[in-house]
Amino acid sequence: MDKNKLKIFQNLALLTQIGIMMIVPIFGGLLVGRFLDDKFGTGNKFLLIFIIIGTGAAFMNLYKIAMKGNKK
Repeated sequence: MDKNKLKIFQNLALLTQIGIMMIVPIFGGLLVGRFLDDKFGTGNKFLLIFIIIGTGAAFMNLYKIAMKGNKK
């Protein structure tokens, strides 16, 4: 496989990894928050808290990937 095609596949893998690392923490926060709200009957308080935490974790993952890419 020539270097150009290899670079394309590496970039595609990186984009897929970024997408997954952004979606999973936010979706996980949504599920945990909704479960806790249903269990304790607190409206949407836990949902909002855990979505914010999940979003923060997603951006921290994105930052780590960006810093890892800068080292190369």
